[in-house]
Amino acid sequence: MLNERDDTGIFQVLEPPAGGLAALRSRIRRDQRRRAWTLRLATATAGMAVIAVVVVSGFWVSRDPGPTLDPGSDLMAIRLGLSEPPSEPVTVPPAYRHDFAVQRVPTTDDRVVFYMVGSR
Repeated sequence: MLNERDDTGIFQVLEPPAGGLAALRSRIRRDQRRRAWTLRLATATAGMAVIAVVVVSGFWVSRDPGPTLDPGSDLMAIRLGLSEPPSEPVTVPPAYRHDFAVQRVPTTDDRVVFYMVGSR
């Protein structure tokens, strides 16, 4: 670059690019290919990261189906008179008592039963 100014004094006069215009165009094409390759690499990396997060989170999800009904509280067997109904309509199995809590809410009508259920 020269330190000279053009006739208006606003713009500096520049030297031609090293190697001429063909070398400049070659560098521009090379930079464009490098940017395109970098963009493809970044896209592939982001895609693989998303896939890895999905796969890893699939292993961390609990496979525990949660509380199941006791075989003794089979509704059809109770209806047919083959087994005795439980003393309370809602019971929490002992294995799940650290995760669930049930409290009976008093009502004025004995035929209506409400429970407050909490879980963590």
